Amino acid sequence: MAATKLALRAAFAALLLAGGASAKVYVEWRPRLSLMGGYNDNVLLNGTGADGFGQVQPGLKLDIFGEHGLHVAADCQVGVARLMHPDQFEQASGAFASNESCTLNTKTRFSPRDRLDLRGSAIYAQDPFAIAGMGLLLRPGQNDVFVARFEGEIQHALGTRSELDYGVEGRALAFGPGDPGNGYVLAPQARYAWHTTPRSRWDLGVREQLFFAIGADRNRKAPNGAPGGLLAQGHSALLGYTYALNHYSNLILRGGAVMITGRSHATMPTGRVSIESYTPWTLINFTVAHDLTIGPTSAGPVVGDVAELAMIKDWEHFTAYVRGGIYRNTDVSRVLELGALGYGVGAGVGWKFTRDLRVEVAALRDARLFDDTAVQVDRNLLQLRLTWEKARFE
Repeated sequence: MAATKLALRAAFAALLLAGGASAKVYVEWRPRLSLMGGYNDNVLLNGTGADGFGQVQPGLKLDIFGEHGLHVAADCQVGVARLMHPDQFEQASGAFASNESCTLNTKTRFSPRDRLDLRGSAIYAQDPFAIAGMGLLLRPGQNDVFVARFEGEIQHALGTRSELDYGVEGRALAFGPGDPGNGYVLAPQARYAWHTTPRSRWDLGVREQLFFAIGADRNRKAPNGAPGGLLAQGHSALLGYTYALNHYSNLILRGGAVMITGRSHATMPTGRVSIESYTPWTLINFTVAHDLTIGPTSAGPVVGDVAELAMIKDWEHFTAYVRGGIYRNTDVSRVLELGALGYGVGAGVGWKFTRDLRVEVAALRDARLFDDTAVQVDRNLLQLRLTWEKARFE
């Protein structure tokens, strides 16, 4: 809930700043309400229980437009789920579980040469369906999950074909007081980019990753929590290439090396390949990456591998999506060991009765392919959802 309030305050602050900068500010809001029912065959991620549940999920989308290309997009929702067997899900308060989520995206131009992009999201998930599909290799017992991400970048054009990009990325994970996986990473970075052709761009940059623990020692020597603090740093040099496949699709390649210092010492390659395609009716996102990240097992850096594909298609009366990913986490001192390996897949279809009302059916599966420490980590979920969402103004 704290994350939801923070995102709402950020959106409100952006609105005030926009109003102060220019009188021409336009606000568009779209409320929505979802009613859903579902079934989860492994609530506790250890094979001991299953549960059916129903959920009410109100939400609000807010778009703010202003001069200088200003666009603030906020999307927040709150879900309250009733569990059929709350005794099998002790983390829920009484017979209920909850989730809250907010996303905030901002784009604006300060001048013909300077552009600001901000993207942030925060999710607190307690009910089974909200937790599934996060792409996290959770341990048994981690049923309260808080995930936050932030990306901010300023693009400064040096000329007609070159620019300097600098900003910061952040990510946080928390699973309750004293959990050794509670932590966050901050990553300031800078890149020099130049356009070799109208469709291609090269960039050369540096990145500094700072890994912190929150309230628990990574080796869990203090079971009641510890002050935490900086655990390790990752120093990266990266070379990137971006190619515009067409006016709505980009191919992005980036790779280099990272040196880890602090409590851990290692050197490893890092790389990412992604394809991003966006139109009003289709979204395709494909990513393969090998990099330092944070994970649920312990605070501090872990090696994270991911191969993920997501596709969304929207027709006049019908919508469909599929997503799938395979994930790997291992300690930076044991890069060649398999570590924890798992996957998540999901699919859903929806039918639009009107512009505002639709019904959706979805299925998800999270499973572990390999993990020495886990018992039976897999989960299957089914969902039926009825959603009313106010259509965009015309």
